[in-house]
Amino acid sequence: MSQYDAYTRNIKATAAPRDVEYRLLAQVTAALLNARDLSAERRRSDPRVTAQFMEAINWNNQVWDAFVEDVGTEGNVLPRELRAAIVSLGIWVTRETALIAEDKGDLDALISVNRAIMKGLNPNAPVTADANSETELRPAAVGGETSSQTFDGI
Repeated sequence: MSQYDAYTRNIKATAAPRDVEYRLLAQVTAALLNARDLSAERRRSDPRVTAQFMEAINWNNQVWDAFVEDVGTEGNVLPRELRAAIVSLGIWVTRETALIAEDKGDLDALISVNRAIMKGLNPNAPVTADANSETELRPAAVGGETSSQTFDGI
């Protein structure tokens, strides 16, 4: 058994799916915020900055692809309308990601969508839908413990 398998089994046993999804979105949104701070001029002139930017937007797209795949699996207990909305958002994220990669899309829109979903996953968390907010956020408690990692600006 690999360490990853042990971790996966442990996280499934100790964390509610909503908490895991919330934390994942918090992490990917933090990466998007960092990507937003990279100027277009620096992205064009420095391949490492370009790679960092692309990694962030592609990671976000992969997260949304996983959400879409999950709601399409047999036995998913979410209401049909919610599953359809998640699929629609996932399609939009894919399109917007392609536009952003071409410097034509709106990175703040991706950030806002992630924040809105985070708020739905944990209504008590201090998440704002304003992409320009500098609110400090601590991810939801998982397994009865609160993470000590802080996600600034989410």
